[in-house]
Amino acid sequence: MPAVRGRVGRKPLTEYQGWPKGIYPMSDGWVPPCYPKEEDLIAYEERMNARKKATLVKRHLCMKETMAFTCFWCRASEEEPQLHQLRKREFAQKSEYSMLAYAMGEGEYSGEGDDRSYFAIVFYEPSKKSKVERAFKSTGLELGDYEQVVVDPDSKMEQEEKFMYAHGAGEVGEVILGV
Repeated sequence: MPAVRGRVGRKPLTEYQGWPKGIYPMSDGWVPPCYPKEEDLIAYEERMNARKKATLVKRHLCMKETMAFTCFWCRASEEEPQLHQLRKREFAQKSEYSMLAYAMGEGEYSGEGDDRSYFAIVFYEPSKKSKVERAFKSTGLELGDYEQVVVDPDSKMEQEEKFMYAHGAGEVGEVILGV
C-alpha cells in the first residue's frame, strides 16, 4: 500500500489521526500489511471527530492521605481516610467528578506514609458543582474554599482532553493517582 494515494485531492495516509507514528512508510512507499488501511483510517478519524467534549471546570487543592479530627460527641481523636475515599472509582462516579492526584515529596509540606500530602486537580461539569462539593465535604474537605477555573476547551493537555471527552460521553469518575 503506497503511503500517498494516487488520486488528486486526497491527503497522504500519514496525515490521518490514526496513522501510527514511526519509520513507515519506507522511501518506496511500502508499509507492513498490519498497518491500518485507508478505510480504517477514515473511519477512525470520523469517530474521533464525532466525539463530544464536555465543558469542565477544575480546582487545584492539597490534601492528606488521612485527616485527623475530633469527634463532636465523644471528643475522641480519630483518623479519617480522606484521599482513600475520594480516589474510589465508585465514589467518584456517584459524585460525578474526575481527579488527578500526585503524591508530594517528603519535606516541609508532606510527611511519609499516612502523613503524606497530595496535590490534586478535581474536574467536573459546572452543573454538578453542588453535588461534587457535597461529596468532598463528606470527607472533610471544603472544596468551595479553592478557586474554580474553567478548563480551556482547546487544551492540548492529555489528561484534560481525556476528561473532557469522557465527561462528554457520560463516563465520569476516573481517578488517576500518581506517585
